[in-house]
Amino acid sequence: MALRIDTAVIKGELDNTVRGRVVVRLWLAGREGPVALDLSGDALADLAGRTVVFENPNPLPQKDAAVLAAAQEGIVGDITVLPPSIEAEREHSRFYLEWFTTEHGRCVIESEDFVLTALPPAWSMDAEEEQAQQMANMHAMRDYLAGVIQRRESTGDDEAPHETTEEEWEQQLRASDRLTDAAMEAEEKYGHGDDSRQKVAFVMGWDHILDDMADAREGVEPSENDSEEKKRRREWIAMMNEVAAEVDREMESEPEKVPWDDDDEKHPLLASSREFMHRVLASLDDAGIDDERSQDRDHPLDRFVRNVMQIGGKLAGALSSEDGELRMDRGYVLAIARRCLNWANEALAALQELTAGEYGIPHRELFEQWRAGLFQLRDGITDLRQELHDEG
Repeated sequence: MALRIDTAVIKGELDNTVRGRVVVRLWLAGREGPVALDLSGDALADLAGRTVVFENPNPLPQKDAAVLAAAQEGIVGDITVLPPSIEAEREHSRFYLEWFTTEHGRCVIESEDFVLTALPPAWSMDAEEEQAQQMANMHAMRDYLAGVIQRRESTGDDEAPHETTEEEWEQQLRASDRLTDAAMEAEEKYGHGDDSRQKVAFVMGWDHILDDMADAREGVEPSENDSEEKKRRREWIAMMNEVAAEVDREMESEPEKVPWDDDDEKHPLLASSREFMHRVLASLDDAGIDDERSQDRDHPLDRFVRNVMQIGGKLAGALSSEDGELRMDRGYVLAIARRCLNWANEALAALQELTAGEYGIPHRELFEQWRAGLFQLRDGITDLRQELHDEG
């Protein structure tokens, strides 16, 4: 995901007085001396040609700011004020500075709180130039997301059918994680406006979706002359639409039936993980410490809850059963269980930070209960893995 450092900014200077070049200096909390950026490209029309000084009234240190290279060369992303007018009323405007480098990938500074001072432009950008810069920025985002996704080239060779191993499932899960992260980042930036679907599809490299959208706009009907890939894609979409319709029909006919809430069919480990997750969430509110969560994703309380919820959510998918038999194959369940062990260890590490921090004394008894529950859950996951290995 993008490296965001807006909280750490003390002040910054941006200079786009030379066409095709943006020079930035950033002073960040917790660092000595400025970070210098030398970027190819231009700001968008509202800031193009200008020198801009921005100041943060309430800077705070951030861990990500500490890893930034002191001198960076790269290319610009979107650099603008939203709404895009430097002379507009500042009360609800957001300063947005985005750049791409080899060292750090995508970096973003975005804030409504900065105080901006801008000099008159040394040159102006017309509408066609801005459109060209926006397209260049989207290409930069597309290249960056391609690196996140790490698509594998198809060799065209079909492997002989075999049971997918734990390691093969882990590779697929990592690829799925990367794709999800990329899609979330694309949606976060481009998922608004009339042309949002086209923009998201473009930066994600989903050219086949762009082709389908173009066909739909132009009223192009399916043809026997379509490529085999397009035919398969059309069949897949029709199948998924039918599956979704069938789910809707079942939910309408039996609105109160939720299969995964049937205690008689629930795997014991799934039941215990759900019970532990609900117990943690309830005790957060009862203890009056829930307000700290989600204020800072790196806060140990947020990391603890996030990892506990990951375990419960993933086990729900892996341990779904029918007539007492797991629906998912052994390799998949093993891979998910290994990930759950990692999340349990991360939750324990976050809990240790909580115990040693400001909450340690007033909530020590609660944290000990959470720790005991995590150890029990981790033992159950370890036992599950051992059972599946013994079966293999």
